[in-house]
Amino acid sequence: MNTLLAYLKKVPLPLIIFGATALLIVAFWLMQPNPAKKPEADLVPLVNTLSAQPGSHRPMVTLYGRLESPRESNLSSTINAYVAKVLVEEGHWVKAGDILVELEDSDVRLAYEQRQAELEDMEAQAASEQARYNNDVKSLEVEKELAALSQRSAQRYEKLVERNVGSDLNRDEALQQARVQTLSLYNREYAVNDHPNRLKRLQAQLKKARAIRDQAALDLARSRIVAPFAGRVTALNASPGNRVRPGDVIATLFDADHVEVRAQIPSRYLNQVEKALADDLVLDATFALNEDRVALNLARLAGAISTGQGGVDALFALEQSNRSFTLGRAGEVYLHMPPLDNALAVPPTAIYGQQRIYRVVDGTLHTIMIQRLGEVMMDNGERWQLVQGDIKAGDEILITQLSSAVGGLRVKLDKPESDSEPTTSGPTTE
Repeated sequence: MNTLLAYLKKVPLPLIIFGATALLIVAFWLMQPNPAKKPEADLVPLVNTLSAQPGSHRPMVTLYGRLESPRESNLSSTINAYVAKVLVEEGHWVKAGDILVELEDSDVRLAYEQRQAELEDMEAQAASEQARYNNDVKSLEVEKELAALSQRSAQRYEKLVERNVGSDLNRDEALQQARVQTLSLYNREYAVNDHPNRLKRLQAQLKKARAIRDQAALDLARSRIVAPFAGRVTALNASPGNRVRPGDVIATLFDADHVEVRAQIPSRYLNQVEKALADDLVLDATFALNEDRVALNLARLAGAISTGQGGVDALFALEQSNRSFTLGRAGEVYLHMPPLDNALAVPPTAIYGQQRIYRVVDGTLHTIMIQRLGEVMMDNGERWQLVQGDIKAGDEILITQLSSAVGGLRVKLDKPESDSEPTTSGPTTE
């Protein structure tokens, strides 16, 4: 003991204090009471399920479409002229035959009057030829009589010379007169016989002059740019005083009675749509423009696919025309597909990834691979997904979205005290 005390006297005092403090800390730690154990947390997630009732449903495919018109016309000038008046503005509705723009018509009016004068001249020549022909026909009879008289006179002088009672000079003069009269008869006959040829030539010239006059009349009429149908002006490229040339587009408008919606149908739905059109089935749709809903019918599919396009464009006809429509407006198109049997409507929270849902059997998740067919609109306005797969009536389908969902995961049904299952609204009947 004395030896220990002697040894401790040799140890520095700070070291002794440090050691004593450490021993006290260890002693206090060993003497503290053990904390009460917490109960184990329940790690099984609570979920809701939907009792599967597969049946016949019409899937609704959501597309994105825009208003357009197959009858959008660019009205252009056919003459060189100045713009005199502009009678409409962009956005105006017009009726068929309404004048949109008036062009200065001084030049074309002068050209028309010149062509009209040429036509009247040709008509006068044709009338003159007819009168000439009538005169030649009458003169021909006289020429024949004169030729016959001259011939008989020459024959009488010939007989007198043969009896030596007439002179050769008188005989030659009578023969010459007969020949001259015969030549005049030939000319008259030629004039009468050539009348059809002269008349045909004049008629051809008359037809040409009339066509030129009619062309001038068209140019004069086209100095008024007129709406070819009832529609709405979408562009106006004219202002009073502007000079326009043939081919310059002056106004653009579309036919109000031929407005349609163009939307692209994804390839996965294309076979169903083509079969429905081939079977003459009516596929109705709804076009959503803000708060407005417009009824549509699928009219036809486009005949070509653009490069890089993932589907085929579909053209939808409006059941009723609407004058408030503006070309180019875009919105959602809800296409109602043909009915499909053995299909199940589930909320979006029931689908994992693109092709999986889960069946709950004895508190365990079982994976079901599905095919998505589109959407259905529920009575409460919600959009549910329509799917097909190995699903039987009465199967409990998981409708709670779990971040850790995987086949074999243990779950617990979250049932209210009344043990009633979660209620859902059924799909609307389209």
